[in-house]
Amino acid sequence: MVNGMAGMNALQGAQNWGARNTSKEALQATTDAARFEESLKRAKESLEKAELSVDASGISVEKESTKLREACQGFEAMFLDIMFREMRNTVPENTLFGESQGEKIWHSMLDTELMQNVAKSGGVGIADMMYDNLIDQVTSQTLAAKGKVGNS
Repeated sequence: MVNGMAGMNALQGAQNWGARNTSKEALQATTDAARFEESLKRAKESLEKAELSVDASGISVEKESTKLREACQGFEAMFLDIMFREMRNTVPENTLFGESQGEKIWHSMLDTELMQNVAKSGGVGIADMMYDNLIDQVTSQTLAAKGKVGNS
């Protein structure tokens, strides 16, 4: 009888945990949906700003946003390269033959190129996060510069 009661208490606790876990997942889904809506709204606003034509000043919001995207990808590539290099340093060297200086340089160049390709193809999301945080600032500065140059 005691084992039966303990089993029922355990089952009831698991059901309560499942209910809490489900409500946590529902809350997470709602939060994710709200974040997506906000991101979509910011993207739409950025697109509307980017559709402004280039005037006599020659400053283009679209060109500036492309430069920003490339700079963010370059930062992510540099970060990933440093991280990958440090991870490679934890791997022990071949004690039988060793590693020549040329091989070390080759591995370094290979790692740099690989991480640049990783960053350009989406990376781990650092570039996208930086771009999302900086695009409004760059757009407003570009539009302000357009206004200053156009009024001169």
